Amino acid sequence: MTRHIVHISTVHSALDGRIFYREAMTLHELGYRVTVCGVHDKDDNIEGIAIRGLKKFPSRIKRLATSWYRALKVVQSINGDLYQFHDVELLPSAILAKTLLGKRVVFDAHEDTSLFMLKDWLASWLRRPVCAFITRMDSCCARRVDGIVVPTRLLHEKYKRLARRVVTFVNYPAPAFLRERERTWKPFSERQNEIIHLGTLRISRLQFLLSIAKRFLQARPNWSWTFLGMPDAALDWLKRNVPGEIRQRLYAVGKMPQRGVAKRLNQAKIGINYHPVDSRQIQVAIPVKVLEYLSCGLAVITTKVPLLVELVRDCPAVVLTEEDEETYLSDLLNLADRKDLSNLSLSARKFSDDRFNCRIEAKRLSEFYESIFRDYEKI
Repeated sequence: MTRHIVHISTVHSALDGRIFYREAMTLHELGYRVTVCGVHDKDDNIEGIAIRGLKKFPSRIKRLATSWYRALKVVQSINGDLYQFHDVELLPSAILAKTLLGKRVVFDAHEDTSLFMLKDWLASWLRRPVCAFITRMDSCCARRVDGIVVPTRLLHEKYKRLARRVVTFVNYPAPAFLRERERTWKPFSERQNEIIHLGTLRISRLQFLLSIAKRFLQARPNWSWTFLGMPDAALDWLKRNVPGEIRQRLYAVGKMPQRGVAKRLNQAKIGINYHPVDSRQIQVAIPVKVLEYLSCGLAVITTKVPLLVELVRDCPAVVLTEEDEETYLSDLLNLADRKDLSNLSLSARKFSDDRFNCRIEAKRLSEFYESIFRDYEKI
């Protein structure tokens, strides 16, 4: 009998990188029937995976207040063998689906839920009570549901103290991403002298990197710089703050489908990552962009994010730098000037291919599911 796994998110796109491209597609390869319920403009079927399209909530307040009920209605409407919830807002849904509806349930903790109070869109007077409520819900959920899925070692250690079973599924480059990389691969000799930053940025981090970009481009007139995958607010901010003299070599591109990202990275030579390492969020996270840079043959410069350092400290294509602007810029200039950048490109791809295997993560997740099914068969 083919097991039916149902992924549910009322926040993320149905085509989210972790939910769809890493988890759902690799599970489908292993023979599972998979449905993804997420934000999408219609019901669909993509690569053999059923999509239940959900409308995006018009406001965060409405989402926080009602998404748990919408998710429960989804559970009741789809006959799945196991339901995997993906949003902090759906912690109550996971608990009720397990205790009230008697379903097999796991929760996928994409990040440390206790840091929800740091969301800058949440009113300051609401942060403490909301965080206290979420922390209680998180602890209750971990104890009640059949298991917890996490993306990093430190989150595994946190939930191991609470849950009956925990599995780590690291966000390594997805097989679909790697197929697109192969299809659009460019040798180093055909690439542009381009630095690229992938993903969203808070304005404070954007300001820091823009300052470095201005100085770098002034010092290296034969290079360009691209911010890729920016939200509309950040694009508008960049337009207002990029001086005319470097605007022709500093680009800002909005969000694009994940497969398009591989093609774009294949055109560049250096990937950028900057996170202040005292940030509570980054202490338990791995910046996925760095793993994708390496897979596409980019040399990388990054601050010393703890869990990232564990993964890449022995990669010759990665420069671990400090957070201050002068050191970061100096190390970036030195990297751009290296005569062996083409060798670093080959080393980056080889390191990624040897170390980062999303399909191994999927097999571990499958074993996790099967242990849940075996427990129910004993009842």
